[in-house]
Amino acid sequence: MKPLEAIADDSGDVLDEQDPRESEFGEIAERLRGDLLRLVAIANAAGVGVGDSRVCRLLQRAHTLRSEALPDDSRQALGHLRRTAGLVNDLLERLAETNIVKEVA
Repeated sequence: MKPLEAIADDSGDVLDEQDPRESEFGEIAERLRGDLLRLVAIANAAGVGVGDSRVCRLLQRAHTLRSEALPDDSRQALGHLRRTAGLVNDLLERLAETNIVKEVA
């Protein structure tokens, strides 16, 4: 199972000041999809999606983004990666705020 720190690193790879190389977009998109699946599974197992409207919205966004294909256009693809990485961060932070997972440094 992928550690939460590695999930935070994946999103950091995209949200960092330097953009990832275009040749890495596909690999990064797959990692972020996997990260979202893991966080969604954690949220669902804990039942926080039912009682927490913020988590519910994040889970809905996760479902939408995971179902979207990575665009062929490099600018659009980078935008998609940034939205996905931002969502990974938001969901990870909210799960830490609700004490479902430990806060990631």
